[in-house]
Amino acid sequence: MIDTTPSGPDIDPEPTKADLRAVVEDLQAEGLCGRRIAEHRLGPHFITSPVHGQREIDLLDEVIEEVYAETDLCVETRQSECSRLRGGCNGQR
Repeated sequence: MIDTTPSGPDIDPEPTKADLRAVVEDLQAEGLCGRRIAEHRLGPHFITSPVHGQREIDLLDEVIEEVYAETDLCVETRQSECSRLRGGCNGQR
């Protein structure tokens, strides 16, 4: 259904919130923080996609906020324990 490989996700032209939640949860399981998902994985895909746009970016923001609401992983800003070299927050991969 949805491919989250580095080459880019395969997301329906009009994804539902549930579709995006599944992708975000898969990326979270890999140890990625919300900020990295938004800025390095899905955000750039939506910006450069010929079929996606602001609607998907807005949905993504909502989903990331909901998925990461109960965690100590960063969502919008890079916290001190978030390392670009480690690929995520708190040393998780």
